[in-house]
Amino acid sequence: MAKKILIMDDDPTIADLLTEALADEGYETHMTTQSLRFYDAVREHDPDLILLDIMMPYLDGRDELKLMEMWLEKKIPVIIVTAYPNVAHEEQTFRDAGVVEIVSKPFNLDELVELVRKTIGEP
Repeated sequence: MAKKILIMDDDPTIADLLTEALADEGYETHMTTQSLRFYDAVREHDPDLILLDIMMPYLDGRDELKLMEMWLEKKIPVIIVTAYPNVAHEEQTFRDAGVVEIVSKPFNLDELVELVRKTIGEP
């Protein structure tokens, strides 16, 4: 069974790009562009990895990380993919919340796919 990745980005273009690229590599991908649906998507798909944007309407990435910490028994690795300009100032806070890597937008797609492979292994 392929490893599952949940992509949360409020920009549908980026969410689609990541979904297609990782599916082409053999991963099972799921995405949501609505931050209010993120927690339900995590519970429904039980992903092996989450690619999470920080700047989103309603609930931002920080809120999503807190929900996961409060309600999930299983730790799921998270890679932040964001254009948030102050991400470096909050890096330790993100890492304390289970973030394994932070990738700034714009990103190199091949490097991001390789980071996914390094984080959770082959599909």
